[in-house]
Amino acid sequence: MATNTEKIVVQVVVKGQKGLDKVGKSADKSTKSFGKMAAGVAAAAAAFATINKVIGSAIKSFRDFEFQMAKVKAITGASNIDFKKLSNTAQQLGRSTFFTAQQVAELQTNFGKLGFSTKEILQAQEATLLLATATDTDLARAAIVAGASVRGFGLDASETSRVADVMAKAFTSSALDIEKFQTSMTKVAPIAAGANIS
Repeated sequence: MATNTEKIVVQVVVKGQKGLDKVGKSADKSTKSFGKMAAGVAAAAAAFATINKVIGSAIKSFRDFEFQMAKVKAITGASNIDFKKLSNTAQQLGRSTFFTAQQVAELQTNFGKLGFSTKEILQAQEATLLLATATDTDLARAAIVAGASVRGFGLDASETSRVADVMAKAFTSSALDIEKFQTSMTKVAPIAAGANIS
C-alpha cells in the first residue's frame, strides 16, 4: 500500500511539475507579448507627442502672424483690399525668403509706424529684405533704419531700394554697421534735408 501511495505522490509531483513548466512557459510568452505591446504603446505615445508638438507650434505661428497682421492693420489704417495685399505679400515672402511671414509683418508694422502707406510698404519691403540679409540684421530693425533714412531725407518710398543699396555698400566696405548708421542718421538726416543735401 505504501508503494502505491508513493507512486501516486510521485505521479502527482511529476505531473504537477510538468503543469507548472507549462504555466511558466505560458507566462514567459505572455510577458514577452505584454512587453511588445507596451513598447508599441510607448512608440505610439511618443509619435502622438511629436505630432501634438508640431501642431501646437503651427497653431502658435499662425496665431502670432495673425496678431502681428492685426497690428499692421491698426497702425496703417489699411482698407480691407490693402490689408489683403499686405497679408498676401507677407505670406508669399515668408515662403520664398529666409524670413518668416511674421517677420515680414513686423517689417510692415515698422514702416507703418513711420507713416508709410500700403503702396509705399509694398515698394520698400523687398529692398529691406535684401538689406537685412546683407547686413545680418533682423528684419524689423532693418525696416526702422531704412524707413527712417528715407523719411529723414524726404525721399519717396520708391527710393528705398537705392537707400538700402547705399547702406549695404557702406556696411560691406567699411567698419560701419547698422547700429552706428542708425545713430548717425538721427543727427545727420534732418540737417542734410534742411540744407538740401542728398
